[in-house]
Amino acid sequence: MTAKTVYRTTAKGDAEVAAKPGVLKPGMKGLLAAVGAKASAESLRIKFPKAGDLDAALAHLALDGYVEALPAEPVASKPKSAAQTGSLENLFNEKPKEPTIHQLKMAEGTISGARRLKAGYQISIVNRPGRPLVPRGGAGEKHVVLVIDGHEAEALETARGMMLGGFDVRGAGTKAEIVAALGKKPLPDLIIMDVDLPDAVGLDLLGKFREHDELKDTPIIVVTARAERDDIVAALAYGATGYLNKPIKAEALLRHVKDALGIP
Repeated sequence: MTAKTVYRTTAKGDAEVAAKPGVLKPGMKGLLAAVGAKASAESLRIKFPKAGDLDAALAHLALDGYVEALPAEPVASKPKSAAQTGSLENLFNEKPKEPTIHQLKMAEGTISGARRLKAGYQISIVNRPGRPLVPRGGAGEKHVVLVIDGHEAEALETARGMMLGGFDVRGAGTKAEIVAALGKKPLPDLIIMDVDLPDAVGLDLLGKFREHDELKDTPIIVVTARAERDDIVAALAYGATGYLNKPIKAEALLRHVKDALGIP
């Protein structure tokens, strides 16, 4: 039993309180009377500051059938933010939490062994799951890939490559289009996104995805023209599953997408 355990007297306890003189010693009988219909060990300790081991005394009363512990009352859960509860329309209303020092160190560690981290070289960083990810639409269905890119020609090329690879594809380039795409069921199994968007900050969007209950574990591959080390660290710290820099061939992107989903 803990200080927050709540007790009440039983019928036997009520009878003992009413009895004169009763069976219990005066101190124990006084404690029993103080329990009454409802009292916690914590409140009784405040009422009897000079008493000895109240927890032991209450346990003794409970063992003898004079009191019983009430069922624990449910703890009110902390209200979730709109981004957590599924209001995808509000994804853009608040900035995400800044990455922690630990997340930044983890991101630094991810790229510490990578070579040629400078413009002009292909950067390919993709984390692979421990097992294949089952499509949200159900086993046997196609995986859904959401392509978020404000560059229409590049977005179309990416979408075409994904469709030829056997995926269902959705596309979005603006806030409204992203919300509309995420409003469809099932939610995407994987997101390919650029961080340079016409009316949104890509890293903020990535961070909000990671704060959303239904998107926090979705593989997200950042595919962008940015190739500076700080850009890569920031994207990984905000929760990117992978980081690839443009231009990237359709076959290579398809291979990385399958890797991120854990499928052959």
